Amino acid sequence: MTATASLTAGTLTLAAPASLAWSTILNGNNQSLVDTTAADQEYTVNDATGSGAGWHVTTSATTFTNGTHTFPDSGTFVTNGSTGSIASAAAPTATCSGSCTLPTNSITYPVAITTAAATPTPVTIYNAAAASGLGQVVIGGSTATNPVGWWVNVPASASAGSYTSTVTMAIISGP
Repeated sequence: MTATASLTAGTLTLAAPASLAWSTILNGNNQSLVDTTAADQEYTVNDATGSGAGWHVTTSATTFTNGTHTFPDSGTFVTNGSTGSIASAAAPTATCSGSCTLPTNSITYPVAITTAAATPTPVTIYNAAAASGLGQVVIGGSTATNPVGWWVNVPASASAGSYTSTVTMAIISGP
């Protein structure tokens, strides 16, 4: 008797936060703000390709703008595995949702994401080496040891108002 199981490759997907948000009262000093919304402190990668090629998550963002006022493009937007310190070198915790192979991540944290008015350059913020990261993997999480920290540096000279940026996250096959 012969038994055959035919497996067709699935897809590589990313479920990212719907939005990010920060708020503070200006105090005349430079301030580092973290997004404290629990749902924003994680993202989920589902590698159902069966290829073992690995993957990497990229993020880019446009300049934070409030009318004619802007934040600097360099040094403003940062991510790491901490909601307590922008300088933390911790990577966000990875956990399996069901059965998975945990990713082997080689990114050094914190990761600075340089913004730009148009066509910002994507930066790799998490990766999985070949033969790792298979299945559904949750990166961070508000109850994780190391949740995803999304940080914004507000300069002391900032004008009051609502600053907006378009943040784009993508998942790409290969480490």
